[in-house]
Amino acid sequence: MQIVGAGLQAFLKEQGGDLLPPFKQRFPWLGADLQTVRNSFSRNKPVVEMHSRLYASLENGEAISVAVTEPQIPSVQKSLVLIHGLGGNEDSHYMKETALAFSQLGWHVFRMNARGVGPSRETSKPPYSAGLTKDLRSVLSAVHKCHLENKIYAMGFSLGGQLLLRTLGEGALPVDLIAGVSVSAPLDLSASQQKLERRRNGVYVDYLVKNMRADLEGTKSPTHDIALEDIKTIRGFDEYIIGPYFGFEGADDYYSGISCKSVIADIKQPVLAIHSADDPWIPVEDYRDANWPSDVAAGAAVLPKGGHVGFHCKYAGTPWYIGAAKQFFAVI
Repeated sequence: MQIVGAGLQAFLKEQGGDLLPPFKQRFPWLGADLQTVRNSFSRNKPVVEMHSRLYASLENGEAISVAVTEPQIPSVQKSLVLIHGLGGNEDSHYMKETALAFSQLGWHVFRMNARGVGPSRETSKPPYSAGLTKDLRSVLSAVHKCHLENKIYAMGFSLGGQLLLRTLGEGALPVDLIAGVSVSAPLDLSASQQKLERRRNGVYVDYLVKNMRADLEGTKSPTHDIALEDIKTIRGFDEYIIGPYFGFEGADDYYSGISCKSVIADIKQPVLAIHSADDPWIPVEDYRDANWPSDVAAGAAVLPKGGHVGFHCKYAGTPWYIGAAKQFFAVI
């Protein structure tokens, strides 16, 4: 495991150097692709109860829908906000598995749905963007009002991790966020899009494009006369719909405008960014080259194996990132 970022390196050294658990791939999920797709083939689906639903107001009168899970044991007065990735929602395997693990520790867990996605479709219109940091701020405010005495933490997966890191880098948070964890987040959206859409990743792209069409049903490009069915790539959606919808000239302008890499140095909260060197979607070089702040416990833990939001570990019944997040949050 490689620890990147002077601030995180110093913090882990203060903790004795062995804070993060060891990782070894769980048989038969060996290699980047099997680690990445394992959840799709798992017969053991996590069962997490939703006790209520929270609505975070947006500036246009719409609202973000958030699934609330209460602690399974007496509360430790901690709240965890979970943010899904592209094509995901509150019911994504990684969201439910993480919610279950932390609710068993006594945490209140809040699974955020991006605007127009999952249950948020009933209260808001698509599309959403990895740059909509105001949406996450709204959710954080709503979560704080639920339990004023609770400390708040956040954890984002893939594109949700980018949203979390971008929000932290921009600052001006409405609450005192104690710490954050990202898992397989794209730091440079342009570089990640290029790696994701290599020929060897065709099955992944087809899957994501199918989910994006479903999420964007009824949405039209503000600048082009093109049907959703005619868009075949992630870049195509960003070029014709997502970018122009949010005021960008196209995909390249959108990527450069919202990528979190430009604000990572400004992060003020402790952050553990988890990534694998064999991630088939996200370049590991972006993590090693990132300008992590040196005056706060923020940086990356880069594992040699793990795939994309995989990290299925021989030593635990849950993904490695859950144990790592538990340990990181506990010492923070």
